[in-house]
Amino acid sequence: MPAGLRHIVFENHGSQIHEAMLVKLPDGMTPAAYVDQVRQGQLFPQGALDYSGAGLTSPGESVEIWTRVDPGRYILICWNGNHAETVPVHAFAVRTDGSPDDIPPKEDAVVKLADFRFELQGALKSGTRVIRVETPGPSMHEVDIFRLRGNHTAADVNRWRKQNDDGMPTNIADAMGGLLDSHDIRRVSWLRRDFRPGRYLLHCEMPVDQAVTGKLEVTHADVGMMREFVVAE
Repeated sequence: MPAGLRHIVFENHGSQIHEAMLVKLPDGMTPAAYVDQVRQGQLFPQGALDYSGAGLTSPGESVEIWTRVDPGRYILICWNGNHAETVPVHAFAVRTDGSPDDIPPKEDAVVKLADFRFELQGALKSGTRVIRVETPGPSMHEVDIFRLRGNHTAADVNRWRKQNDDGMPTNIADAMGGLLDSHDIRRVSWLRRDFRPGRYLLHCEMPVDQAVTGKLEVTHADVGMMREFVVAE
């Protein structure tokens, strides 16, 4: 992959919900060594840097993102359920070759990820729409977009994610993609996908305690980082 701002298309052809985090490895760390630290309980293996990526996406769904990558060695990893420990990571390299940046499309709305709330600027109508994602922080955040089913609520989604985080789809909501966290919160990213009319949820599942993996105890969603919105015709 050329260094710079890159357009990435993530398609879920599996039977479970997946995401695709880009992680830049430090010098001397192999993909296997990174996964070993994850299996030992590390959310952020020493020296590795998160470079965002496509958020939770249900089977059959897809999302496009624009995010910036620097030269180095990377892996793609899925953190949904126990996938970080059981699904093989994919290693790749980013190199400087003079390629120009990919140009993101003009956004229809802006989502700002603050402590601990989503600030949504602009209204999303049905159709293919673009969201610009910024992180004023000061903490690291991510945004997953869910399309709510029936009369289910944000609380139902949060309860499902904490209690039944097994990677499988649910009748509560559909995972529509999103943008994962980046260690450099100054970076701006974009996502594009199709929105049908309905009720949607912005949700941040970052743990308040970022020291270890395991069962999520207190997440950013638990302290208020959820926001419902409606997509009109």
